[in-house]
Amino acid sequence: MNHNACHYCLEENDYFSIRGQYKVANGEFLCYRLCKSCSNKFIGINSYSDKEGRHIFLNTVKANAKKYPQYVEN
Repeated sequence: MNHNACHYCLEENDYFSIRGQYKVANGEFLCYRLCKSCSNKFIGINSYSDKEGRHIFLNTVKANAKKYPQYVEN
């Protein structure tokens, strides 16, 4: 996977609407990025009425971030 790819749809992109990181077991931070289309999809998931859909989306992003890791030193 290219370093310029969305961690949800895996398409290459030069612009990401959402960028973030989360802490993994070894104390490092794993980065993730979402393109505009996937960011809109994520924002559109109602966290109250569709908890399962939001959970599936986030798990997909985390799984793809783990498959193609980019770490940030803490």
